[in-house]
Amino acid sequence: MAAALAAQPDEAWRRLFDLADALTPDDLKVTWEGGEETEPGVRTVPWPGYSRAVRRILDALSELGVVVVFDWTEWHRRSPLFPDGRGLRDAPVADAARLATTYIRGERFRDGSIQQAIENGALQAILDRLRRWYHEERPASGPGGGAGERR
Repeated sequence: MAAALAAQPDEAWRRLFDLADALTPDDLKVTWEGGEETEPGVRTVPWPGYSRAVRRILDALSELGVVVVFDWTEWHRRSPLFPDGRGLRDAPVADAARLATTYIRGERFRDGSIQQAIENGALQAILDRLRRWYHEERPASGPGGGAGERR
């Protein structure tokens, strides 16, 4: 999995890290929308409203191939990294992808999964682990490639 991540263009990684660096506390607030009565006895199901900044980060993770196909429902049941990413710093970068996948795919089945990742620190742990991998561990990628450029 690390090789597939390393094959992604530098500009896509820089975009992700720029988005992460620009996050504000307001960007991390989740507002629940819907839930109103549309006619007597009929209500819409509430859903979480994530900021544009958070949605852009989620999109960037998907575009970079961080969201992967695997049995995430089983993985999260047995992984010590779930739910808050504690220990992710020293785990293989593939575990950052697995944890990101668990939350992003989980949102399809349980509204508020991304909110949980924001509130428990897992989203930040994922971004930190990816950044460390990119800058310190990433294998050479292409002619003259090497570890990701340092900031």
